[in-house]
Amino acid sequence: MEVLRHANRFCQTPAYSWSFLCEQDAPIQDSNGLWLHPSSSIETAESSDISLVVAGFKPNRIHAPKLLKWLAQQARADRIIGGITNGAFLLAQAGLLDGYAATVHWEDFSSFCSLNPRVHARYQRFVIDRNRMTCSGGTATLDLFIEIVRKDMGNELALQVSRQMLLQDYSMPVELESPMVYEGSHHFSPRVQRALSLLEGGVEQRMTVTGLASLVGLSRRELQRVFRRETGKTPHEVINQRRLERAQSLVLHSHLPIAAISIAVGFSSQSHLTTCYRKFYGTTPALHRREHQINH
Repeated sequence: MEVLRHANRFCQTPAYSWSFLCEQDAPIQDSNGLWLHPSSSIETAESSDISLVVAGFKPNRIHAPKLLKWLAQQARADRIIGGITNGAFLLAQAGLLDGYAATVHWEDFSSFCSLNPRVHARYQRFVIDRNRMTCSGGTATLDLFIEIVRKDMGNELALQVSRQMLLQDYSMPVELESPMVYEGSHHFSPRVQRALSLLEGGVEQRMTVTGLASLVGLSRRELQRVFRRETGKTPHEVINQRRLERAQSLVLHSHLPIAAISIAVGFSSQSHLTTCYRKFYGTTPALHRREHQINH
């Protein structure tokens, strides 16, 4: 909301207004402790140019039939709808992302892919595909909203808002054919950004360090050097960490057998996954799943 507030301030006109809706027409407490008050009931809510669902942890447990019905109406009217963090889970459950590219928070990316094969999942900060917008959350939300301002109000105003919010290193994404994907990073050189982007999308295909180096036009030794300098880790360590993060997502948020998960995330066998998983998380995949089910 701060991005839109500053956009209004700099253009000196109320270019943007917003409202909050929730399933019940009553105040609701966010997980951060703040109380949010709906602007109106869903039954009386007006149409919106853009409607975004915000969902955090355990999105598969959210039951919001009224909200999804209203969003489906917005979609039929060719309005823009989308999800922040894991909001895409709700839209996908309702079939509102079928055939679209979309993203979610990295913790739940693998389970999102498994549960929603009709969605073209992208491991990116945010994705805009025609009249759908999705975002992985956190600071990527700022990137998405600055891009909304850029498309609506132009580059200069978007940069002005970015500077005001101390995002001086924000750079405008290159115009791409739909869907538009922003892969920007505020921390890494272009070569490392490229390598990380390829790695994120290719760990399930058993991405190797040598193959990754070839794809970004570096020798294996040079890739090792720049990765250690910029990330503090070797490419092999980053690849294994990403595989384990995706394995954890599937262990905790899907019903896939552990053997199938090991294949899905690029490990050679279930025993190999179990060994690496225990070393990284201090428990086995099976025990982690059982504990999670008991506690939740």
